[in-house]
Amino acid sequence: MMIVLRKIFSIAILTAAILFAAHGLAAPNYLGNTKSMKFHFYGCSTIKYPDAPHFVPFNSRDEALAAGYSPCQRCKP
Repeated sequence: MMIVLRKIFSIAILTAAILFAAHGLAAPNYLGNTKSMKFHFYGCSTIKYPDAPHFVPFNSRDEALAAGYSPCQRCKP
């Protein structure tokens, strides 16, 4: 079961990275934290280092929810 979840998670991260690359250098609307499984607005005050490797970009709220992330309680995306 854990192996399947890891594969799904890896595919979600890869998909997000590909979508981000396809959109050029434009900043994503949302960032997901792979450690907490929360997603935030890009400018959320809880994000100290948005370039940290544990943040993945999302272009929509639905994309983040579909990847299994929950919304941040501070910025309420």
